[in-house]
Amino acid sequence: MSKIPTLGLNQASKRTTNITIIFCILIIVLTLSFSIKVNAPGIPGGIDVFEQDYFREISECTTALASGYATPDGRPLLWKNRDVGNSNQEYHYVDDGRIPFIGLTYGNIRSFEYYAGVNAVGFAIENSNSYNLGQRARRNGWGGGADDGEIQALALATCRTVDDFQILLDSLDNAEGRTRNSNYGTFDAFGGAAMFETGGFQYFRHDAVDAPDGFLVRSNYSYSGNGLENRGNSWGPNRHDRAFKLFSDAVNGNFLTYEFIIQWVIRNLNAVDMDGYELPFRNYYENQPFGWIPNGRTVCRGTTASVFVAQGVREGETPDKTIIWALTGNPYGVITTPLWVRAGSVPLEHNGQVSSRLCNAARDVKSWVTIGGCANTFRLCNDSNTGYWDWMFPYERSIFRRVEAFRNSPGFSNDRLEAFQNLVARQVADSIENWRPAFRTHEIAEPIFWDNRVSLFWEPAENVGFGRDCSPRGYNVYRNSNPFRDGDSGECIAYVEGTQFTDDKQLSGRAYYRVEVVY
Repeated sequence: MSKIPTLGLNQASKRTTNITIIFCILIIVLTLSFSIKVNAPGIPGGIDVFEQDYFREISECTTALASGYATPDGRPLLWKNRDVGNSNQEYHYVDDGRIPFIGLTYGNIRSFEYYAGVNAVGFAIENSNSYNLGQRARRNGWGGGADDGEIQALALATCRTVDDFQILLDSLDNAEGRTRNSNYGTFDAFGGAAMFETGGFQYFRHDAVDAPDGFLVRSNYSYSGNGLENRGNSWGPNRHDRAFKLFSDAVNGNFLTYEFIIQWVIRNLNAVDMDGYELPFRNYYENQPFGWIPNGRTVCRGTTASVFVAQGVREGETPDKTIIWALTGNPYGVITTPLWVRAGSVPLEHNGQVSSRLCNAARDVKSWVTIGGCANTFRLCNDSNTGYWDWMFPYERSIFRRVEAFRNSPGFSNDRLEAFQNLVARQVADSIENWRPAFRTHEIAEPIFWDNRVSLFWEPAENVGFGRDCSPRGYNVYRNSNPFRDGDSGECIAYVEGTQFTDDKQLSGRAYYRVEVVY
């Protein structure tokens, strides 16, 4: 299992200059850093030719369904990493006179299409595209485009049970069929939990309770489909196999919880042919720089635009307790917050005019962590504890504890749900927006030597990115006898307000310097 350790310098982006002076080798490493500010806590026959490969590479999702038999508390879990080309994502509260629900959709498209959600009677649904099922309908009552969003919206507004959804599928089979082949994951408040592998005019139902360990995992192919002996890359075999192993380990260890899914599954970066990994990744993957992992075929992808995790209820519990753990944005940067249908709304941070505030903040972090389809793992976590995930994971765990304390408090009332979820979402958005990287490579210092001393000069830091202008207050200068990449933070020998420093201590042997900017 992956492990997220404490911190270190971003060696993937560090540069060193070797300078020889008489018998002394001096290596200068300049790293500008700044303080963190946060607020409170192979395609088989039967597939239509207009299904383009490029679309498949973008529109791929990874999903799973666990019955209550697979979880420690007996409550079902439903998960979807939504991988799409449109990164504008939102959650909406919908009440059109039928069953109210909260659904996940695009932020800049106003239509009755939802791609995951939970309704007021505890029915939950999500889907992934399937690329190995039979012929699909060219058109139906919704037109000629993909209908998975319409089907899920209709299900959320009308279905009370998993069996109701099966009746809905039957009605479509008997009518004009379906234009999108999908794997639909569902659960209800009455113990139902099933995955439906749906082609244009037929479907196959798989109940989670009948699976060997009580859970089902799907990427972009169906177990009832063709070509299973030669799974194509666009089907997501690596994503499927990695998620399946994580779920299997969790069930066997009795820790398959929503917390585990959110912190260990949805953000998993195990690439093809990697036999596990630790973060930061202290190795080379193929021709990538040290510490970089390509994310095109990992569970957590560059195209993962949002995440849906729903926890249902045990039989006999009120459906009001069904909770959505919403991640509106790429999981590199977004932090989950709770949503309840009973609250009667979703926070503004999840639902904006064009895109949501949380989605935009997460996009900024993702653009800093990833370049050209690869993730710089030293920007996620490192030996110095200055990576984004070094901050994010503990903060997110505090959200879990806070929600559990709220749900189990003596004075708990459904009337407080809206205010509570709004407060958490606002604080999370504030915190992500105010986070700043604790370091970044800016420029190699130009050393000047005199009497076995060294003077460092560097260019002033101006803007750290993330859409805000930050003026530095000064700079901390660190010195170490070993390379900083070994995990030693070194000794802080000076704080200066300008952009130069002279080390008066005579050098012997080897010295390493690091300059950090303070905001």
